[in-house]
Amino acid sequence: MTRMAHDPKFLSDQPAETMTFLLVERFSAMCFIAAIEGLRAANLVLTQKTYGWRIISHDGQPVTASNGMVIQVDGSLMDDFPTDYLFVVASLEFEPPYQSRLKARLRQFDRNGVKLGSLSLGTWILARAGLLERSKCTIHWEGLPAFQDTFPDINVVNDLYVIDRNRYTSSGGLAGMEMILGLVAEKHGQETAIKIANNFQLDRIRNASSHQRSGALVRMDTMPPSLQVAVELMLANLEEPLTNAQIAKRINTSVRNLERTFLRKLQTSPAKYYLALRLEKARELLINTNLPTVEIALQCGFSSSSYFAKCFHREFVMRPTDMRKSC
Repeated sequence: MTRMAHDPKFLSDQPAETMTFLLVERFSAMCFIAAIEGLRAANLVLTQKTYGWRIISHDGQPVTASNGMVIQVDGSLMDDFPTDYLFVVASLEFEPPYQSRLKARLRQFDRNGVKLGSLSLGTWILARAGLLERSKCTIHWEGLPAFQDTFPDINVVNDLYVIDRNRYTSSGGLAGMEMILGLVAEKHGQETAIKIANNFQLDRIRNASSHQRSGALVRMDTMPPSLQVAVELMLANLEEPLTNAQIAKRINTSVRNLERTFLRKLQTSPAKYYLALRLEKARELLINTNLPTVEIALQCGFSSSSYFAKCFHREFVMRPTDMRKSC
């Protein structure tokens, strides 16, 4: 059993700001610990008790992460405690059986002026509670397709993290720390945030608007600008794929030069890269939604189910139906 103990050297009963982390069963330990470590290092760099944190579960009992770690908590969701922020941390279990009580309590925090946020798939829980209807948000890329289908009216983006008024959502992983660094930079300056990042050997702090990297997609920020635009066009047109000629025209180049650039920088053709993006999107939908396979094929630009199944098998060495059964 792992105990996340507070460090008395840096925390007191009355820090300047307190952040509460609600751990949902099978949560992502990586994004949670990254956020906590960001706060701890902020106190270290600022040499004062600036940030405090509280760890809670829905019933006050220890919580098991997706990697098997068991985390002791400081109390339950229903306890009466002061806090400035409350972050919902979830991953594999984002629709827990105690949803009704959870929704009501989160809405109460909102009415009391607490700033609400999430790490990884915790965004789903905030959305279920009706707390993201007026805010832009983000979620881990694996949950993005299902989230878009379930909440079509919510403005969800593929950014690493989003700070929109009193909502703070992070896509998970190291982005949890980067969101904390973003908050620190707003209040204490970018130099302070950089010093904190240096504690963790981070050579740079990614911007909130940086896109998540998903599936077969290589890091776009390493691509030439024209290639970045070409890939963004592909991602924005998965359901009705563009031709090489259409892409080349939009980035003001020739088809021949487009093909050369893809081959030189990505070691593949535009058509093969585009197909890989469409198949990766199909894989995400198969894993994270209950959409019929034929609907997934159409959403990913395949007019024929048989051709979709053939391409999918060639890419992932299994049929779409087998992929869904294995999850």
